[in-house]
Amino acid sequence: MRVDGVPDLRSPAVRRVAAVAFALYLVVLVGVAFLPLPGDPRPGTVGVVPLDLSLSRPDLLGGWEAQRNVLMTVPFGVLLPLVVRWRYEWLLLACVGVTLVIETGQLLGSLAAGWAWRSFDVDDLLNNTVGALLGLGLTGAALLWQRRRRGGSRRLPVRRLVPGALAGVLVAGALVSTATTPAPAPLVDACAEPPTLATTQLADHGSAYAGADGSVCVLDTEGGTSSLAADTPTGVVSEVQLADGTGWQVGVVAPGDDASTDAAGASADAQPVEGSDLRVWSRPLPQG
Repeated sequence: MRVDGVPDLRSPAVRRVAAVAFALYLVVLVGVAFLPLPGDPRPGTVGVVPLDLSLSRPDLLGGWEAQRNVLMTVPFGVLLPLVVRWRYEWLLLACVGVTLVIETGQLLGSLAAGWAWRSFDVDDLLNNTVGALLGLGLTGAALLWQRRRRGGSRRLPVRRLVPGALAGVLVAGALVSTATTPAPAPLVDACAEPPTLATTQLADHGSAYAGADGSVCVLDTEGGTSSLAADTPTGVVSEVQLADGTGWQVGVVAPGDDASTDAAGASADAQPVEGSDLRVWSRPLPQG
């Protein structure tokens, strides 16, 4: 059945097509959220609690990770009301529930694996929810337009106003926050400028000095350089392996961290770099 030349979105044919598309989408969603399955732990992930409850300022355009978490649930909101005939409130709860299931499943998977394979991240939870609500809003607007074209009621039931308003506030808040988020400061390449402060010697493995913004330039004895941002996390930042199999690692310790470890899990003493809050260390490559 068509309405003014447009397929009726409530027709059985549309529902069957939407059901097939929804089933295929759920398969893809599970793959994106949970694959690859946890294997051998990555360095630095054992013993890490996979739980991040700190909510950052929403920025839906803040890099591919944020965009991916929004886009991956838009089809859920678009297709769900075409497949089921649930009340409006249940559709809203389903949009929140699917994101909660994804994050909780990733947390339980990490706990079962014994290392931080995935984490429960409230930023991801927010972005997933916003994506699902955007999709639901698109289909809801299409259904409302179609009903009005057919002479249906133009009034929304009062029971829909409160949950709809809450969902609208969440989406609008994320969109406003995205539009007003200042552009990130340009990255400074500490190695592009000569040192202006004291240089830290890394035993026989090179040296390091600070850039103007607290970033660090690491130079190794083979002529290689590594420019580290001021917020570089603790860990190994470079490795040099010579033809005879020997070599060394260089690592960094972020402010507030007490120690760093190399790939073999051995501790390393870090040295301060004048003009930066980062500390650097070097040691021979672990053998074997």
